[in-house]
Amino acid sequence: MRDIAIIGGGASGLVAAITAARQGARVTVFERQSRIGKKILVTGNGRCNMTNINMKREHFHTASQKDCFLPIQHKDVEMTLDFFKSLGIERLVENTKVYPASEQASSVLDVMRMEIERLDINVRVDTKVIKLRPEGTKWQVWTETQEKYTFDRVIVATGGLAAPQLGCDETGYGLLKKLGHHQVPNFPTIVHIVSPTKYCKMMKGMRFKSEVSILVEDKVCRIERGEVLFTEDGLSGPPIFLLSRIAAESFAKKQSCKIHMDFMPDHSKEDLVAMIYERIGQGNHKNIEELFVGWLNKRAIMAIIKQADVGSPLAPCENLEYEMVEALAQSMKQLIFEVHGTRGFKFAQATVGGITLDEVNLETMESLKVQGLYLTGEVLDVDGDCGGYNLQWAWSTGFVAGEAATL
Repeated sequence: MRDIAIIGGGASGLVAAITAARQGARVTVFERQSRIGKKILVTGNGRCNMTNINMKREHFHTASQKDCFLPIQHKDVEMTLDFFKSLGIERLVENTKVYPASEQASSVLDVMRMEIERLDINVRVDTKVIKLRPEGTKWQVWTETQEKYTFDRVIVATGGLAAPQLGCDETGYGLLKKLGHHQVPNFPTIVHIVSPTKYCKMMKGMRFKSEVSILVEDKVCRIERGEVLFTEDGLSGPPIFLLSRIAAESFAKKQSCKIHMDFMPDHSKEDLVAMIYERIGQGNHKNIEELFVGWLNKRAIMAIIKQADVGSPLAPCENLEYEMVEALAQSMKQLIFEVHGTRGFKFAQATVGGITLDEVNLETMESLKVQGLYLTGEVLDVDGDCGGYNLQWAWSTGFVAGEAATL
């Protein structure tokens, strides 16, 4: 019977623990926080977006040339959902996102805790591991209080740097670098984008469905559609989260970065010019600002007029020249926001970077540097898009490592 240590009681660590214990191993989970699974409770805005039915390689990112999708192919979405169903979780599918039918993230953690108790897994909370050392075929694990334990295998599932208020820190990276592993630089993702553009404050609190493009050095890198939320310091919302990785990376590299927001993605610029002229014809007594009332949010109107640089919003709309109408249409199609990176890890849902995949066997999640050491979840240099992809990476790598460590 294998004695296995799991360092970290988050999503991947708990799945690895349950998987290994079901294979007959004696398992101990070390968690530095006062309870396990704290980060699971805030996923999906408290609903736990467990996975996504549209599970494709294109939704994952890494600096490595290795196929990071391999663990997910081995332990896929249906296998994950079957696992949770066996614990009592029924699925709720919204578009392609999958939630527990209870719509409570606490349900996902509760059923795992019940299974951990049933399997008699030893959980040590408020216990920080500060050192790992291989000795022959065994592993020595030291805690902050100088306690020493001996195991046959060690699984490091310490997570990334997102949400430090929930216990995420550099611990895992430090442990692994001392064992010869290398770390790809980290920055936050699935996070608010920061912009000094004055339109953000003007439209603070406003939500607007639009098509959003992100440009780095004037080259379009990605386009997303959805509801954008304007904040005092920038932009938020699902499409912004999907672009935030590029924003953070470009800022770290000191590259110019901009957001182009299309408020009318289903209309061409020519369509909008015609529509503006139609509205002028129907209400030539109105001023420029009044011309857009009933069509656009009032605070968006002011931003569009300012960028178009057509003069006072109180000027009569019948005085608009063709070039001015064209400029207004262009602003509606392409309101421009300068990007200054993102908010920090405190506000992020995931972490870019981590231990390079080049040093891990993705068939087993075992270290290629040290035998008997396994790495899972966000401690590795893989990050997924918003929508359940990061949790699927955690579940899949936890399943793979938990199973392989018992062999």
